[in-house]
Amino acid sequence: MADIEESVEVKPVITEATWGFLMLRLWIGFRMLFAGAEKFYAKTIENVDTGELEYGFAWKNAAITAKENIYQVVADNQFLPLNPYNFLVKFGVDPDKIGFLVPLKVDLWFAMALPYLLLTFGVTLLLGILPRVSIFMAGIVFMLLSIGLMSMPDNEGIATLGIHVGLCAVALCLVKQARFNLTKF
Repeated sequence: MADIEESVEVKPVITEATWGFLMLRLWIGFRMLFAGAEKFYAKTIENVDTGELEYGFAWKNAAITAKENIYQVVADNQFLPLNPYNFLVKFGVDPDKIGFLVPLKVDLWFAMALPYLLLTFGVTLLLGILPRVSIFMAGIVFMLLSIGLMSMPDNEGIATLGIHVGLCAVALCLVKQARFNLTKF
């Protein structure tokens, strides 16, 4: 009888793809964490000597930043109407049929939720909690931000966010290689 040698290939538990996913997950997590923290930084602290407002970090600043920085910049610079009512009227829809849309300000809702979304998904990515869901949601947030910039248009910002979306897509392709997470899914 001939001796048959079977070669068994042992695959390492930690591969290059594992390290690549870890690097992407941490980068996206830190990017979201710092972008979210930035939204809580606004001119709200009064200098005792000069009486002028200075920048400071506080949880209440998220509303100020959302209304003044995000919402107002978009309202002043975009070519599409902010309110769905105005958008539909612009395209010839009868105003009487869509009057219920007048109070809606979808952009303001997103601007108010944005800091909390960025912080939440940044922390979950850094800790490795539900990496598939966290990376997918991070990509969705970056996609929504880029859609907002497309209406302004801000080509440099769109390109930057496009890179962020691409990094999220690559991370989703590598997520099955994840080893350093708190949760598995």
